[in-house]
Amino acid sequence: MLDLPNWLFVIPILGSLVLVHEFGHFITAKIFNIKVTEFGFGFPPKIWGYKKGETTYTINLIPIGGFVKMVGEEDSTDPRSFAAQSIMKRLIVLAAGPVMNLLTAIVIFIVLLMIPHETYVGNIVVTNIAPNSPAMNSNLQVGDNIIAINNNRISTTAELIEEVKKNRDTETELSVQKNLIMGNVTASPEFSHTTTIILTPRSNPPKLKVVDIVSDSTKEVSYTDAQTYDQNLKIGDTMTQGSLGVIIGLSNPKIIEEQLPIWKAIPESFGQLSNILTLTFSGLANWSQSGEDPGFTGPIGIAQITGEVAKIGYNPLFELTALISISLGILNLLPIPALDGGRITFILIEAARGGKRISAKIEGIIHMTGFAVLISLIILMSYFDLARILTGGNIIN
Repeated sequence: MLDLPNWLFVIPILGSLVLVHEFGHFITAKIFNIKVTEFGFGFPPKIWGYKKGETTYTINLIPIGGFVKMVGEEDSTDPRSFAAQSIMKRLIVLAAGPVMNLLTAIVIFIVLLMIPHETYVGNIVVTNIAPNSPAMNSNLQVGDNIIAINNNRISTTAELIEEVKKNRDTETELSVQKNLIMGNVTASPEFSHTTTIILTPRSNPPKLKVVDIVSDSTKEVSYTDAQTYDQNLKIGDTMTQGSLGVIIGLSNPKIIEEQLPIWKAIPESFGQLSNILTLTFSGLANWSQSGEDPGFTGPIGIAQITGEVAKIGYNPLFELTALISISLGILNLLPIPALDGGRITFILIEAARGGKRISAKIEGIIHMTGFAVLISLIILMSYFDLARILTGGNIIN
């Protein structure tokens, strides 16, 4: 049996996700009777082809990629060309690829939730509290166990995050088990008691710069106060915090095997997608506003993390596949020239101009320029990925 390196899993993963993406374009084009001349898996040179009707289906040598060739993507003289279709039909065809990637992630999440899987449960314990946060102002204390939110019991960190997210900017009731602490020792559970704490989780927690002397408390936090929340913070760093302003941990953890019925797995999978989309767009916003590293990586980095995750097991590998699929969907919806989002932007501009199109020549130049910039960024990210690998760095620590 061949002992192949784990990073090679990236080839079937990316290949299948790109194929799903292109299938979205293909199937919607067929539905709208747009003439498709070729549906290809991989990039040329062609290895094999089969023609059915007016469409040739091909398998090509380079396995990471795919394409759909439609008649007249700029020229609208053919009534069955892409360019001859209405604005709404063109928008649907272009958006179908990214949407298929998002739907693929949902399907993966549903399957993973429905099959038996291990989950860590335990007591949600408050380990750190941010200064001037809702948690501090409500008298929540380090060592407290959060056992329920609005009478909904929680036993995992994911459940706490989800409940807090649902109640942002709303007065929220926390059921808290307060433990008796003598010195540095927590007393046994019979000496604890349960109380109710009322607070309002924030939708926009502040990002405060760590300084020696605070001159503006809305933008800065003292080094001494920052250290009580996160001892890794240094002067000049930015202290970020969540809706409550706490760092949480899991005490008395245990592993349970869980599987959800489909009627619970479906809404849970949409919830996971929503959380990932929220975190992604939050990261992009932070990057555009403050230059914080959003964690971008190129093809080499994706291959590296795939190899690292493959060592853990198949379930994490499928979870990674879902994350990559979501990333592909988001990336292709961004208004970047040469990608689906860039082409969608031109159609929206056309709609705003009452159906008057930007000339195909100008649009082509913009897309070519955008493609060149995109390739340059991929090369740059690949350089940093390669440098990290050569210095022995990992993406998963």
